[in-house]
Amino acid sequence: MASGSGTQRGNAKGLLADWELVTPNGPSLTFHVGCILGSDLYIHSGMETKDGKQPSDKLYRYSAGSASWQEIRATGSPALSHHACVSLAGRYMLLIGGWDGKSRTGKVVAFDSEKQQWLVQETSGFPGDAGLSSHTATLLASGEIIIFGREGSLRMQRRHGNGYMLTGSVESGRFTFKEFTNAAASRSGHTSNIVGNKLCIVGGRENNLIEIHDRFKSGESDSQAVPSKLLSIVEKLTPMSKLPGGRKNHITISGPGIIFIHGGDTFDGRSRESVGEMFLVTFKPTMQFYKLGDSPVRRSGHICCIIGDKAFLHGGIGGKNNSHVYNETYCLEFK
Repeated sequence: MASGSGTQRGNAKGLLADWELVTPNGPSLTFHVGCILGSDLYIHSGMETKDGKQPSDKLYRYSAGSASWQEIRATGSPALSHHACVSLAGRYMLLIGGWDGKSRTGKVVAFDSEKQQWLVQETSGFPGDAGLSSHTATLLASGEIIIFGREGSLRMQRRHGNGYMLTGSVESGRFTFKEFTNAAASRSGHTSNIVGNKLCIVGGRENNLIEIHDRFKSGESDSQAVPSKLLSIVEKLTPMSKLPGGRKNHITISGPGIIFIHGGDTFDGRSRESVGEMFLVTFKPTMQFYKLGDSPVRRSGHICCIIGDKAFLHGGIGGKNNSHVYNETYCLEFK
């Protein structure tokens, strides 16, 4: 593992919640993906350096119990960055799209955590000359996966606001893309969360920070502990009179009634360095934004997942001119 030089300490004075360092020597990665399989955090690929041309093909597992990382070596791991993933049946890490070092791809690949092997999936329905990158994939209660975000020709850097519905199973080895809608705004580097029956797309563009689509139900179990703590903080904050500015490459976590936003690159001239801003969004009785504060942990291109009653952040890029790729793992702590 790389050294922890450039570590940023969390728990800034006066913040009701902030990131606390738990592991200083994990894998140095940015624009990677992560999900929970069983009780462990798995992360895959991404870029190991700021100006790297070739994505990593490495897979790692983080055990919260021992606060340690382990590389999982299994033949067939794809080299990708800016891809998306979902956890299926608590066993499979399903990778969708991404940048392979030469072009965007629309391929689907699964890692079986029980058999410790990679499984290439057959796909149909996706344009043959196109690929996906900096998009999102969200598992629905129906078992379908809804995809929003950047889709363009392999030959042209055009952006689309298309959505796709992905159906299939790892057991069958087949997945099918079906175009879902053109109603979604063009976005890149955004996040997608389902809160209640609302699918909330956050960031990825300069304006229209949050976009909401109704009548969706999440296929992931709602984690109660972290959202409950975040909701208790809201009672001590004053709603913002104005929405925050646009951002991309941030992280979000959600639960019943709330979304937490951290970091990213902004569109207001500060994008040369990632920010540490933290916001809370609530939805009842109306949508309100609250600023939780500015964390000294400033990141973009990082990942965040909830394990039990804890939210963990790993990796990302930041520092002066976003020149440093980080290897630390943090936990969100409450005061």
